[in-house]
Amino acid sequence: MIKLVRIDHRLLHGQVVFSWCKQLNIERIIVVDDTTAGDEFQKVSLNLSKPTGTKLNIFSVKETLEKMPKIEQLPENIMMIFGNTSSVLSFCQQYSAISEINYGVITKKEGSKQYSQAIYLNNQELEDSIKLKNMGIELFMQQVPASKKEVLNDRI
Repeated sequence: MIKLVRIDHRLLHGQVVFSWCKQLNIERIIVVDDTTAGDEFQKVSLNLSKPTGTKLNIFSVKETLEKMPKIEQLPENIMMIFGNTSSVLSFCQQYSAISEINYGVITKKEGSKQYSQAIYLNNQELEDSIKLKNMGIELFMQQVPASKKEVLNDRI
């Protein structure tokens, strides 16, 4: 069962991943990122970053979509982590079962606007987010389970 869908440009980030995995009893992490899926060095690095005993898959958006029938059948608690808004939008446009997305960290860059302590959206990311919102998906900002959950839908 997919317990959390998250956007975080860092993908697997130590403390954050560990706190979510513990809180939600995550048994498998699926990183969905086209660049990382094609980079063996990054794959090895991410495998070293995952919590002990947690399974890790790293797929492109296309591979993930192809594997969703199998993923849906897994008897595990799953966290999916996307590296950016465009990947998660592309995925959700073809897979309609996602009802909420956690915006974990999207870094400040030129032309971006701050929406929370760790969420900065540029025009393209804002456009992607509005499309996700219009698909009926709740977008919320929360770095770790202990931090306050803020709804992004109300701000865009």
